Amino acid sequence: MKFKFLFLILCCSLNLMSEHRTVIHDGLERDYIIHVPSNINQDSPLVVVIHGYTSCAETIMTYSGMNDIANREGFIAVYPQGTVGSDGNTFFQVGYDFHSDSTVDDVSFIRYLVNSLTQEFNLKRQKAFATGMSNGGDMAYLLACTSSDLFEAVASVTGVIMKQTMDNCKMNNPVPIFDIHGTADDISFFDGDINNVSGWGAYYGLPETINFFVEKYQLDQKSEELILSEDDGAANNVFFERYWTEGVETEIWMYKIEGGGHIWPGAGLKLSWWSNPILRYYFGSGENEIIASEAVWKFFRKYL
Repeated sequence: MKFKFLFLILCCSLNLMSEHRTVIHDGLERDYIIHVPSNINQDSPLVVVIHGYTSCAETIMTYSGMNDIANREGFIAVYPQGTVGSDGNTFFQVGYDFHSDSTVDDVSFIRYLVNSLTQEFNLKRQKAFATGMSNGGDMAYLLACTSSDLFEAVASVTGVIMKQTMDNCKMNNPVPIFDIHGTADDISFFDGDINNVSGWGAYYGLPETINFFVEKYQLDQKSEELILSEDDGAANNVFFERYWTEGVETEIWMYKIEGGGHIWPGAGLKLSWWSNPILRYYFGSGENEIIASEAVWKFFRKYL
């Protein structure tokens, strides 16, 4: 109870300037936040930013800093709010074992947001981008596999692809993918948990995930570059892996952070003095040499 009260304060007392909205979708009251910069036009893209398990739209909007990038670059940022599960925690339905009794269809909800907002703002671009942290990153993978008609590209930060998502992944066209993940992530294991030891449900590791999409998209080129080095004073060695085929637009990127944990890099919230692992789950201790939101937008911008 103490933790839930503290998290409620963190989640709901932030100084926010964006518009909070409520809609009825599939018989449920659903909330989301929309940030619309003054410099948008009909060619502006839509970027969906999805929070993690037990978190909320306000929190990821704040620590990601995506609104600042939206103001600079002229895109609409949308932050859907997950529903509350039987355990009292917010989530997006990606198939965790303990959500097997849930009938919430978050793919449908996010598709609704993309379609309705595209129409509301008369956007010529009929596709959007999606990114998220942890459970939100899992959701980004799910959207790539279920909604390639609506998403130009997706980016997952500390997220994974659930086994059932990969096993049932069907695309009308390939969706470019960017993954940012630490090798020491103690929540979403870099090497996966295909035997479901941790109880979330079976999911694949990042090497298997990247290889799955590389083979699916028939990408035949790879490069790997050390972009940050501990020898040069960085907190972690960071490797940039890029997969592509000459003459083909679709690419897969990965930032592999050696020794990195379960954080959104660059959030700037250095709260390692808290011992509560759930708080560290979202705010981490700060591999801040990488600005995840800037890297994600750089990737998305390739597909404008």
